Amino acid sequence: MQVHPWLVLALAGGLLGADQVSSAETTVEVVSKRTLMSAPAAPTVGGGFVVGGDLFTPDGATRVGDGFSHCGVVSVSVEVPPVVTAHCTSTFRLKDGEVHLSSMRTYKSIASGFNDMTMAVVGGTGAYANARGEAKATRANGSGVGYKFVITLAD
Repeated sequence: MQVHPWLVLALAGGLLGADQVSSAETTVEVVSKRTLMSAPAAPTVGGGFVVGGDLFTPDGATRVGDGFSHCGVVSVSVEVPPVVTAHCTSTFRLKDGEVHLSSMRTYKSIASGFNDMTMAVVGGTGAYANARGEAKATRANGSGVGYKFVITLAD
């Protein structure tokens, strides 16, 4: 099979220049306050629970929506309290639509919440209908269980 030199150059040029293309990103930041946790005191593998609450602007002053996760327990350690790993799908309802997320979470204690982590943005509705990207969840300061979510969407 004969390969045309222009094809090789075109492919090489495309590969070499790919990292120089800047993709636009949109960032959505919210903080959460947990109002619901349905996990039992002694979770078991295969069991499920729902967790969620209200979403606020980054300064915590204005409610902008709500977010809930449905989680399935995939492992429970023998430690006391047990470390629980769960696969969770989440939906954040905001004024412009929903953002859908998926993640594996590690709870050192179900009562105190999950460890900081990165979630996959797997879709959404409305303004987020074609959403793809990542969301970083870090523990928020303040009373109760809450997190700061920085959602980075590729445009």
